[in-house]
Amino acid sequence: MIQNVKITENQIRFAAKSEKQQKEEESKILPNTCATRLKQGYDKTLSAVTEYPVKGLKGDVNSDFYEFLSMGIIPYVAGSAMFMTLFNIFPSTKGKKMALGVLLYGLGKTLSNKLVTKPVNMYTGVDIDLPYRNVYYPLPTKPGAQAEIFPQHQQRKVYDSKEFFRKDLLAKDPEYGKAYYDRIAKKVGLGDNLNDSVTETTPIIQNIISTTKTAKTLSSYAWAATGVGLAMQNCWEDFFTSVSNRSRYIAKPNEGYVSKTGNKILNTGKNVLHLSKEFFTTLLKSCKFMWQGTEGTKGYMKHMGKAWIMFSALLTAGSVANVIYRAKHMANVSNEEHIDETKESMVI
Repeated sequence: MIQNVKITENQIRFAAKSEKQQKEEESKILPNTCATRLKQGYDKTLSAVTEYPVKGLKGDVNSDFYEFLSMGIIPYVAGSAMFMTLFNIFPSTKGKKMALGVLLYGLGKTLSNKLVTKPVNMYTGVDIDLPYRNVYYPLPTKPGAQAEIFPQHQQRKVYDSKEFFRKDLLAKDPEYGKAYYDRIAKKVGLGDNLNDSVTETTPIIQNIISTTKTAKTLSSYAWAATGVGLAMQNCWEDFFTSVSNRSRYIAKPNEGYVSKTGNKILNTGKNVLHLSKEFFTTLLKSCKFMWQGTEGTKGYMKHMGKAWIMFSALLTAGSVANVIYRAKHMANVSNEEHIDETKESMVI
């Protein structure tokens, strides 16, 4: 039997906020910049490791599917750290290369997404990675006056959902609105001055979301494997030697604490600068060696690296072309649709 739920007076109390604070606590689109992406990644990872597991294990009523999906980062972080630690246990260069392969795998998987999203945004006007801060009010967990509701934040993207992407945020944001859909309509080929560009572009946008996510997945794993291949090149031995021979600061006799601390920081900064330069120089060399093939090898083995790089590039380019083609094809079909006046019709 379902019983009526009665909320008595003063059962729930919302914390009072100024007009400025209330305005700041609204969900809003964020600029798609490197700083925003780093902040979103940091906040999401920190919450997934420290906050969401605790809520889930306690059976918190405010645990949701977003938090469950966010915790998927934990196996990647923990697994990567575990493998890198295990590989570094071995004193050989091979173990260090395998640990570096884990790092370059993640780097290739992450950076390759831009090879898909940037061209898609350029040719269709849809920025799949457009971020926003989602503000929501959780359910009360305590009765009476203790049930104060404070807003919570989630780091999301406007196009996380294909069917229910955040049209409301696009509509109220002064930088977007109807003009945003007009630009998309023009880019994909629907034309200008549409009566309702929002409605006409929605199915095309949904198709772009679906095909772009597939393209990102295919491209990311191809370039991740390329990263592993780069880590296996022999030129990294010189980089590992540089790391082992890095400058170590030795304090002078009777040196003061302030002087010793300052010199240590200065020495660390020089090492970081030098090793960063060495890393990127060696990375470029590894690309060259992977393309040319290992010296002394012949046949398939010599050209295997080059073949995989070309495969990754072609897969990415083909996937992006498919996204753009399907969007423009849907626009062309929409433009060609018309009523055949030779057939009878019934007005309902």
